[in-house]
Amino acid sequence: MPETRGASRSTIWVITTSYPVDEGDPSGHFVQAEVRELELAGHSVTVLKPRAGGAFGWPGAATRLRGRPWRAIDAAGFVATAAMRVRLGKPSRIIAHWALPGAFPIALGADLEGVDLEVVSHGGDVRLLRALPARIRSSIVRRIAERASRWRFVSDALLEELTSSLAHDDAQRVKAVAIVQPSPLTMPNVEEGVRARRTALGSRRLYVTAGRLVPSKRVDKVIDYVATERHDQAPVLVVLGDGPQRECLQEQAQRWGIDARFLGKTPRTEALSWIGAADEVVHASRAEGLSTVLREAEHLGVKITLL
Repeated sequence: MPETRGASRSTIWVITTSYPVDEGDPSGHFVQAEVRELELAGHSVTVLKPRAGGAFGWPGAATRLRGRPWRAIDAAGFVATAAMRVRLGKPSRIIAHWALPGAFPIALGADLEGVDLEVVSHGGDVRLLRALPARIRSSIVRRIAERASRWRFVSDALLEELTSSLAHDDAQRVKAVAIVQPSPLTMPNVEEGVRARRTALGSRRLYVTAGRLVPSKRVDKVIDYVATERHDQAPVLVVLGDGPQRECLQEQAQRWGIDARFLGKTPRTEALSWIGAADEVVHASRAEGLSTVLREAEHLGVKITLL
């Protein structure tokens, strides 16, 4: 977890499969925010991340691998290379974002004697662990819990989701090293962008939803919700994000006859401008650790509707 000034300085390696390629990239911005906090505290930080365009990235590794299975070679290459770099680099501390593959097998594939290991679970890794056969899940969880100094979960619900899938002894091992702490959230000033979007829309009601366009995000429910609400004027639905369901969701919106604007993968400042301009941010996903979008909407003072 990030420290305040005055704490002991150290050499920290952050392992992550999601990290912004540039300032406009929304991917893994919460990991970047943590890195910046650590650097401001005086630590030397090295980020181990996969190359852009490979197995990892928007709209998620599982989707990218289904679309192009050969990317599995790229994923295996990143895991092997990152584990070797950790072994040779010998940092004093490792923060492994996502239990899979950051902690296991990358961090635990290296010689970690004397290295402080913190594991961070955001949601996708917990769902992946739960999908594994019980014996494999137990083996991986036990190795992480026995070696990690801390296992950080971004919400209480996420910790409960994992421990409820484990045998009692394994659940106790996890709880012994678990802490619950949301990821850092940095918010650029988007007042000008918000005003511009509100001016352009006039009095029309604006709904915004954001996330990967995959079944677990349930964007279809958001479209149904907007289409069946009562309005004096035709509303606007802005969908931020992309994924394999985009075409069928667009067709659904067309069938309803609503003004739905699918903006795709959007730079974070632009996305925050739309969120800040919204009358409602609508969220239907049931597969979240702690939704960054909802935290952002709350920060911007926007009404949130959960379906």
